[in-house]
Amino acid sequence: DLLEPEWIAEFGKLQDRAPAVPYGQVREQLVADLGAPPEEVFAEFDPEPLAAASIAQVYRARTHEGEEAVLKVRRPGIRPIVEADLRLMARIAQVLESESPELRAFRPQQVVRRFARTLRNELDFVAECRNASRIAASFEGWRDDEAADASDTDPAGESEPVVVIPRVYWQWCTESLCVQERIEGIAGRKVDELDAAGLDLRLLARRGARAVLKMILEDGFFHADPHPGNVFYLPGN
Repeated sequence: DLLEPEWIAEFGKLQDRAPAVPYGQVREQLVADLGAPPEEVFAEFDPEPLAAASIAQVYRARTHEGEEAVLKVRRPGIRPIVEADLRLMARIAQVLESESPELRAFRPQQVVRRFARTLRNELDFVAECRNASRIAASFEGWRDDEAADASDTDPAGESEPVVVIPRVYWQWCTESLCVQERIEGIAGRKVDELDAAGLDLRLLARRGARAVLKMILEDGFFHADPHPGNVFYLPGN
């Protein structure tokens, strides 16, 4: 609402298309997190990142049990950069609060303190994995009854899930590494691909809206960053 379209487009790249850190810098951290080289821990590991965002990069792997997985690795050296930025923001907020009566009413120092707490939590991938597991549990067996139709039921009569949260592989997760089940889907921003795949956009929109309302109004625990890089659409809507 506050920025020009070209600025919004640039910031949007930070969702999953940021410049990647060279793998040589990431591998050392991966070895420390896993306790061994990823090529040994996993049956297959691709050193080419699937995506790169502002604080992490994602890599593809296959477990020795044959399961597809993704490794979300925190960017090496990102924590001191974040802490430096937060100190700068805190100083600016202090100046604003002391020098600007108009802005003082918005309590800029309190806003920055809350933002800092949230951002530090976001750097802890164990917390992220706990959140994913909690939301997955809340959606287990959940159905969008009004939108349900015959296409959502397999031949055995079992209902397909409406919302899928990738499973967490807890044995490999650390503060700087999150390992989850890999799920193939179409990113939310690729509307043309959704049409080409024959997905029902109205149904997807309705299910997405109801899922958000469930998280906020029923669970009191919700995904607060549902940008197009974080939402994928799967076959069967």
